[in-house]
Amino acid sequence: MTPWWRKRRDRDRVQGASPGRGGEARPPAPGGQAQPSGSAGEAPSPAADDLARRTLPAHFREKSPLTDTAGVTWEGRDYTVSPFPGDDGRAPEPLAEALAAHRNGQDPHRQHLVAALSSARVLVPIMAVATETGTTAHGLTGDNGADMAMVSITGADGTSVLPLFTSVAALSAWRGDARPVPVVAPQAAQAAVQEGCTALLLDPATPSEDGGPVLLPRSVLWALAQGREWLPPHLDPELARVLDRVGREASAEVHGLAARAGERSEVDLHLQLRPGLTAEEVRAVVDAVTARLGGEEIVAERISSLRLVLGS
Repeated sequence: MTPWWRKRRDRDRVQGASPGRGGEARPPAPGGQAQPSGSAGEAPSPAADDLARRTLPAHFREKSPLTDTAGVTWEGRDYTVSPFPGDDGRAPEPLAEALAAHRNGQDPHRQHLVAALSSARVLVPIMAVATETGTTAHGLTGDNGADMAMVSITGADGTSVLPLFTSVAALSAWRGDARPVPVVAPQAAQAAVQEGCTALLLDPATPSEDGGPVLLPRSVLWALAQGREWLPPHLDPELARVLDRVGREASAEVHGLAARAGERSEVDLHLQLRPGLTAEEVRAVVDAVTARLGGEEIVAERISSLRLVLGS
């Protein structure tokens, strides 16, 4: 029995005996290069060229040039150029320097850090949130639709804070599935206020040995959102004038009301009273001062937490 490969070889030899077909080579063309014979050397026909091209999906072949592939019109879309065209995902240098200075104890009240934040690019995390779910034929639940939503952190007391990140690396260390959206810090603060957040948390995944995350309280949040320079409450001259007025209007027994940097709260309010008051008189004065403080908008905006200290 003749092996199959020999039969094929013999068959190819017979078919190749016809001039201009099969594997027979034509004489070399001028220049010494051999040309393939028969149809192998001919230019492909337009029909063959069309068949060689990749067939596009129907939604590409049939779509209008005035819409995207989903059929949504291009009209009315915002094509604003990114305000951070050269952003490589690393922390902006002025912000990184201010953050390092705060963690090294050179800026204990965060004044220079907040000043750097007021014009810095930060990253706000957003994640996909399912808006519609469905069940497959195999009984599995899947998402049929989703929206991208800003991520916030809810504390044990029910308050919400917005996490902000100085770099892509800091965001990835916190949540690898979160998408970074670059914005200026005041814009992020405005979004936080709209979402009901009461504070900002900078780089929440920072290890404690590297200084840990930095909590920026409500007073910082509101200052950034309003585009206003932030000062530590105990260094704010406008707030000092308001506190002095509150003390005088609350009671004639008040000799002074001043803000100082707090240890357990953002501010310690030192209330000086006339010596010799009874316990009931002191209580009445404190209640009057507290009531007036609660009615001052500037106090609510610029002091996140306070403690009232008597007699000094």
